[in-house]
Amino acid sequence: MNRSGRTRESRGPRETRGQANLPVLAVALVLLTTVTAVSVALADGALVSADRDAADRRIANAVAARLTAADASVTTRANVLNETAVESLNATELRQSVPTARAASVRVRLAGQTLVEHGTPTDGVTVRRVVLVSNRTSETRTLDLSTATSVTLPRRTARVRLDVQTGTDTTVSTVRANDRVVLHDDTGLSDGGVMEVRASRYETTTLSFEASGERTGTVTVTYYPAETTKAVLAVTADA
Repeated sequence: MNRSGRTRESRGPRETRGQANLPVLAVALVLLTTVTAVSVALADGALVSADRDAADRRIANAVAARLTAADASVTTRANVLNETAVESLNATELRQSVPTARAASVRVRLAGQTLVEHGTPTDGVTVRRVVLVSNRTSETRTLDLSTATSVTLPRRTARVRLDVQTGTDTTVSTVRANDRVVLHDDTGLSDGGVMEVRASRYETTTLSFEASGERTGTVTVTYYPAETTKAVLAVTADA
């Protein structure tokens, strides 16, 4: 009790603790606000990154699909790249064959070597495909008509060139590939110079020549077998 007769009320422990907790609550609110803002920013960033990755992947897949298609300018058949053609691939041809590639920086690599680069990809998405790379060489065999009228090519080929050179008393009128007539001329095929016939790349080819007369002369057979090796085609797109 004070001098005026009034009793001074003392603060209870609950009120004291409540006032002491106010700064803590304020700090907690600030932290909560900060964490929420950071979380929203991270979520927005993740969405933007996901959208960009999806666009990059779509472009990379489109480029890879076009380059390995059966009717592509760099393939001999689906998923088989022509080594000579693919080495001459340039950025202009890439943009023309895959219009969506114009919207991004694109790099195409084969077996670890860069084939073509459009723009400067620094990040983006890389799509990889296992492909075959075909390299054709030419080989020649000469058939002596005086001793044989057929020859079996030791390796498969899709085309064959024939150079028939016969004597004056010999006429080669028919050429067969695995019993299928591929050339015929009653007056003689030797007058036609170098001729080309199609063969099956899926089976071994035996060429037989129907000759009349003394059977003198030669037939030079040139064929083009393919060597194929596995490689990884990697396409990077960075929009």
